[in-house]
Amino acid sequence: MTAAGAPEGACPSGPQPPLSPAPPWLLFWFLTAVCWTAPHRFPGWRDTVLDLLGATPNPAATVPGSDLLRVAGLVDLVPAFVVLAAVVTVAGAGVRGRLVERRYRLGDDLRTPTLAAIAAYARARLPAVEVRANLRRTDLLAFAYLRRPRRPRLAVFAPLVVLWRRDRAAAEAVVRHELAHCRQGDTLLAGATSPLAFVVRHWFGLFVWTAVVPVGAVWFADVLDGAAYATPDLLAGLGLMLLSALGTLLAAVTLPVAGAWSAEFAADHVAGAAAATRLGAAKPRRVTAPLTHPPMALRRRLLDAGPRATALAAIACYPLGWLVQLGWLLLAANAVWLQLGESGTPRALGLWAAAGWPVWTAAALFLAAWPLLRRPWARLVSRRTPAA
Repeated sequence: MTAAGAPEGACPSGPQPPLSPAPPWLLFWFLTAVCWTAPHRFPGWRDTVLDLLGATPNPAATVPGSDLLRVAGLVDLVPAFVVLAAVVTVAGAGVRGRLVERRYRLGDDLRTPTLAAIAAYARARLPAVEVRANLRRTDLLAFAYLRRPRRPRLAVFAPLVVLWRRDRAAAEAVVRHELAHCRQGDTLLAGATSPLAFVVRHWFGLFVWTAVVPVGAVWFADVLDGAAYATPDLLAGLGLMLLSALGTLLAAVTLPVAGAWSAEFAADHVAGAAAATRLGAAKPRRVTAPLTHPPMALRRRLLDAGPRATALAAIACYPLGWLVQLGWLLLAANAVWLQLGESGTPRALGLWAAAGWPVWTAAALFLAAWPLLRRPWARLVSRRTPAA
């Protein structure tokens, strides 16, 4: 008998889990980045590439080692790199599915009674899902991934089996959470072996190699030249370059991070209050880095506050990401303009508004239409007839 009082292998009954209260903001970011942002920013990215290749004059040729500063231009290409990583992630969904199963050694042997019960519970809520398992791994509970378009899969590991026997409600919440990702199409961009997630979680390494290392090398070359301590303006300029690079890089990853956080809040909403027990008690190693997931403490507080709190967080997280992105862009702009003795705030605000208003309008329309779109969207993504 299970904790719920039903036979372990019995197919569960009861109301279907609710659909997501928020649009799939991560996919919205991807579509707008590919169709709007990338085409409009391509000329600037092209000029940066030409500068990196040395096809343009070096305005700081008199500074020792200044050619290394061209490498810092790679930071300006991080937004393009993030979009490219997203394109590769979506285009290679089937390949990623095979890599996931090979990396985590997932199999389709579900003869264990508890595994059969988990699979039955999952299929009762999402008939298209296929369950794979590896009971030898003890560092993961479960995660969703995509084997091929519209064929989501659920990876199950030993701790979920143990949790299923000890706390059925918490284990069911884990399954509902992962199925919510499948139903929303989050697995197209997020999850294990995602190149986009890899780029996002290694943002600090990108900053070090594209900004700190070349700027530090220029400073060191100036020291060897004997002029470093006589040119404080140079040090100030290099410091402002680092601030500008940091703002540019963080602005590039803010919106995909906001979309990923929204997906987690929405999945928690679908999982229900029982998910708080799982978040508080079971803490296996994450598949992805913390930046791609909201802090556990925040998720627990929202779940404890009730379904309205999780729904609001899921809906508002991505739009708030635009304000966070603006903050990073202002940091980058002012770091550049301070070197010229001017303020970059007005110009940065103007460029941000000019580039963003079509996307903001599309987002507002998408959000307004989401109550009508979420049922067809669930059918399109996962081939199921969703519950009301």
